[in-house]
Amino acid sequence: MLFTVDFSILINKNFKTIHTAFIHEETVSACMDVAEGIKSEIPENKQHHVYIFIEE
Repeated sequence: MLFTVDFSILINKNFKTIHTAFIHEETVSACMDVAEGIKSEIPENKQHHVYIFIEE
């Protein structure tokens, strides 16, 4: 399956997408593993946490 994965931060109670990836994996769990690896490469500061949203 091809998943669209948005990496977002929360600003003023609204989510702002900072990166989008298309991940080809068999399951959502496998997609999440890949997404976590991508997230670890995105610089994060103490003010903003990066959230992952997965869509089929």
